[in-house]
Amino acid sequence: MPEILPDDIQALRDALENSPDDVTVTLSLSRKSAEKVLELLEAEHSTGAVVVPLKDLFTTTEAAIMLGMSRPSLMKLIESGTVEHVRVGSHHRIPMRAIVRYQRQRRLDHEETAAAVEEFRSNIVFGGNE
Repeated sequence: MPEILPDDIQALRDALENSPDDVTVTLSLSRKSAEKVLELLEAEHSTGAVVVPLKDLFTTTEAAIMLGMSRPSLMKLIESGTVEHVRVGSHHRIPMRAIVRYQRQRRLDHEETAAAVEEFRSNIVFGGNE
């Protein structure tokens, strides 16, 4: 599987140096590199922040901390199939993409709930006649 080519790296550097605005450049990436770039862009879009993990798989304790929940709560999500995992021997490991996917879905669920509560509240206050 080909990795990022040195010419691609230089092409990106040149494009960034020569353009104060949007940059257009064509790169040849391995599938794994392209997936990582996509994850970074999606994370920045959904949270406004980008975290570059040093590894791809996390222990359940590490993942629970990253998700702001207890390990037993995470284990329930794993057992229900809500959070993707892989087995390493008898241990569960959580891929970074699964952590990001769960965070994104949780945020969307919260936004939908808030919108439904606001709609319900406005129907009560205004009697459904706005």
